[in-house]
Amino acid sequence: MTNFDYNVSQGAMLRQVDEAGFAVVDANLYLDTHPCDAAAIDYYNQMLAAYQSAAAAYEAQFGPLTASANKDTEYWSWVSDPWPWEGVCS
Repeated sequence: MTNFDYNVSQGAMLRQVDEAGFAVVDANLYLDTHPCDAAAIDYYNQMLAAYQSAAAAYEAQFGPLTASANKDTEYWSWVSDPWPWEGVCS
């Protein structure tokens, strides 16, 4: 089912968050067994910065990615957004 209300730039931004997040986890797993690999440490730090940047950009435009990222103490606005089963994901 295709939902034409889905924002393409939102999907692209979320993909950047996902890809950078995956790279952070992958590099972290590698560093568990190779803790002295300086190149891997540099890569991890680059990917962590990319993830933080992508997540901050996404959250600034579309709201928090996680409940802990929500700074609104009066109301959790993410609950009023459409849920995935309501047809917002393609």
